[in-house]
Amino acid sequence: MHFAPATPMTGLKKPDRKQLEAWLADSHVTFDHCGDCEGLHLAALQSVDGVIDSRIFLEHWGILFTTELEIRPMAMLAVCADLGRLNMNYPTLKVFLDIVDDATPQLVIAGTLPMGAGLSEAQCAHFVSTTMEGTRELAAECLALDYLFPEGKSERAPPSRALH
Repeated sequence: MHFAPATPMTGLKKPDRKQLEAWLADSHVTFDHCGDCEGLHLAALQSVDGVIDSRIFLEHWGILFTTELEIRPMAMLAVCADLGRLNMNYPTLKVFLDIVDDATPQLVIAGTLPMGAGLSEAQCAHFVSTTMEGTRELAAECLALDYLFPEGKSERAPPSRALH
């Protein structure tokens, strides 16, 4: 059996921050900058009930998309028991708990897109849209399961800055 030699992919590049911002703008994804981190904060997800913050980070290996949900402390045992199912039901997302002593527990939802071989604008847009949709669905499910504080009813400790 004979295989043709591999040819390098053409037209793909590793985007810098300016290029990533342009691609997000072209995809109609609204984002803000903050003075505390290098993340691009996504307004569309930050308006979802239970969401503390949602950001995209450009890393040397690829793109990291994170969203933190505020977990009701009384729901911690149920969330811990449900983590395996949540990760299986949302295979493109990584779901885990972040518990810090002086803050309300958080469920962290992450998506990663490695870009060692480069990345096109269409690939980036697809990753962002599918990650946003999966995050919305997961947040709605967690709200329905009573894992999260509903809008305006939390007795919140200040959010953790551990990820900043």
